Amino acid sequence: MEVILLETFDRLGQIGDVVKVKNGFARNYLIPNKKALRANKENKEKFIKIKNDLIEKNNKVVKESKEVIKKIENKEIIFIRNASDNGQLYGSVSPKDIANYFAEKKISIKPANINLHTSIKKIGIYDLNIKLHAEVGCSLKINVATSEQNAKKQKDDLEKEKDKVKENSKKVETKNDKEEKAATEEAQKNSIKESSEIPTKKETSENKSNEKIKKVLKSNSEKDLPIDKNQNSADTEK
Repeated sequence: MEVILLETFDRLGQIGDVVKVKNGFARNYLIPNKKALRANKENKEKFIKIKNDLIEKNNKVVKESKEVIKKIENKEIIFIRNASDNGQLYGSVSPKDIANYFAEKKISIKPANINLHTSIKKIGIYDLNIKLHAEVGCSLKINVATSEQNAKKQKDDLEKEKDKVKENSKKVETKNDKEEKAATEEAQKNSIKESSEIPTKKETSENKSNEKIKKVLKSNSEKDLPIDKNQNSADTEK
């Protein structure tokens, strides 16, 4: 089904775009929630009339969303939960729990705007995304622990692990740089050696000239050799 978008959506389009979507998605979500209109002649004319209002409303939502993001970005969320000895939670931490956490701080974020990369059923530090608008969002970490002290330990352990990874990365880079430098130096040495073994144009010319001189000298030397009289007499008698 083709629809006219009344909101901006990730991977779908901007306000006013006519896009093709699955019938169920259009009938069950987009159209009932006034996020899109069926793309027929009547609705296209209707959209032209309400376009400016929709854009103004969208800009207002973007502005408000950015203000909310400023309040929560770079903030660590800590949840204290009971867990078994192996770290398994007695329950789980859901988007609704996180939404309630923000509500206690007078920040309105719907569970639908909270995206967990994985279900939280054990203690640990997890990544999550807050998406308030197609154009506005941020990434946060949630620290789930059995106590404030354990939460701090988990955070410190994570920082140490990051530092370790960085250090190993630097070592690998240093090793690669050394190997690359050694290879370059070896290539340069070989190049110099090869160039020194190849005679230059000048040297080749000089060698040819010397060969010519040697031939001329040898030829003149043969002309000036003394005549063997005995040999000459013998040849005459014959």
